[in-house]
Amino acid sequence: MTAKIYPYLTFENAREAMHYYVEQFGAEIIYRQPLSAEQAENLGLALDDLDATTAHGEFSIVGQKIVCADATMGNPQTSSLISLLLDFGGDEAGAKELFDRLAASDAQRVTLPFGPHELGGNLGQIVDQYGITWLISAGIPQE
Repeated sequence: MTAKIYPYLTFENAREAMHYYVEQFGAEIIYRQPLSAEQAENLGLALDDLDATTAHGEFSIVGQKIVCADATMGNPQTSSLISLLLDFGGDEAGAKELFDRLAASDAQRVTLPFGPHELGGNLGQIVDQYGITWLISAGIPQE
């Protein structure tokens, strides 16, 4: 059996977050399922607009699937222990294009400019408006 690992992100409002990633990262929304009335009731949530909620969402950034949902058990906390790496392989132009687009927006903060990395290739790092750290790389050997 081959297992896959997908980043699973929790947001106060996953629908809003998915649209942020579409606008800022060029993401594509794959799927979004709102909470059902039964799910909301079981969680003790009094919600007037179930369509504004997300029980399960999926979107992709440069072809990589990310899964998400609303935080239903309290406010989500950001963590500096986990970062997401978008590895463009040999596509340095693609990596630089995404990094430059993100760096040009006030919706993200650059913490490491895109440039040569000591392992070879190029790497840059930004933190998005949700506190998630993204490393964007190209040409760094993976072995």
